[in-house]
Amino acid sequence: MRAIILAGGRGTRLDPLTRNDPKPLVPVFDRPLLFHQLDWLRDNGFTDIVVSVGYLGQRILDVLNSPIPGLRLTVVREEEPLGTAGAVALALDQVPSREPVLVIPGDALSNVDLASFFLAFSRQPEPMALLVHHVPDPRGFGVVWADDQGRVRQFVEKPATLQWGSLVNTGIYALRPDLLRWPTKRPLDFAYDVFPELVARRALVALRAEGYWSDLGTIGQYRQAHFDAMDGLIDLKALYRVPRHVKIAPTARLIPPVWLGDHVVIDAEATVGPYAVIGAGSRLGPWVKVTQAIVGRGVVLGAETQLDGAVVADNVAAAGLCHIAHDAVVGTGAQLYWGSVVQAGQRVAPDSRILGERRPAQGA
Repeated sequence: MRAIILAGGRGTRLDPLTRNDPKPLVPVFDRPLLFHQLDWLRDNGFTDIVVSVGYLGQRILDVLNSPIPGLRLTVVREEEPLGTAGAVALALDQVPSREPVLVIPGDALSNVDLASFFLAFSRQPEPMALLVHHVPDPRGFGVVWADDQGRVRQFVEKPATLQWGSLVNTGIYALRPDLLRWPTKRPLDFAYDVFPELVARRALVALRAEGYWSDLGTIGQYRQAHFDAMDGLIDLKALYRVPRHVKIAPTARLIPPVWLGDHVVIDAEATVGPYAVIGAGSRLGPWVKVTQAIVGRGVVLGAETQLDGAVVADNVAAAGLCHIAHDAVVGTGAQLYWGSVVQAGQRVAPDSRILGERRPAQGA
């Protein structure tokens, strides 16, 4: 079975994590999101995968330069943005076939049964199906309204009010290639160009799937997806790795759940967790406190630094007594000087320098 991963978006809502890497390469437990998706597809029987790249596409080409067991990968590049449907049409041209194809977005982290969804679509006469999922709060998504036969009647994009029981569009589709065959390629979007015509013809069907799904579209969703995995809501191979060469001081305190990468060092009196992810090669100094936070690879946190509900990208260096507040994000390679404060919700660009607001005591 064939699948297309739409990996060309800019991921602006994940900034600054996506300044240097495209969204599919943002790490989830030290592993690019894209590789979690490839596991998911392979486990569901999809072995012929086309990855459509655009923004920072060469980075994706670089990480896919080695064969992946059990998969046949093809990468196609958008020379200019073509929209979601245009990107699928381009991918179908590169790997022509009349067989149905699955489409997933490059920001989906999920364990839904794609094989059952695809099989259910194959039994439908419609040219396209979208996978819908229940979320507790649909206000950040596109809500789908369907009739008793599952045919889509209406979309409500990011509704202003909370609507219990709403089903949202996951961006996961199954379609027959003839739907997107045009003599010339042009920018085309599913939501704005394809869906209205299909809805008018009652030719678009919504199929519900159970299981875990998150689109990792925002920093909050990115952080929450890690916590959900640590709570067992989604099964990821990275969760079962035993970290190697970890050094934890006897007086350090780990409060589960905590995930550690290889070569992590945690110094005396540090407190890690609950809900803390510490990337490979990072060092947490004495009296550091990390709670409900994601720490990337190769990060150094100096003595008494505190992270509370924040995200710190790879190779950040924070000197002593820094404070990174809730929902803040520090980009790759940034340096925080002694006593620096990153305010709640603040976004620190990669390679920035943040001067300290608090000064050490005289003679310290």
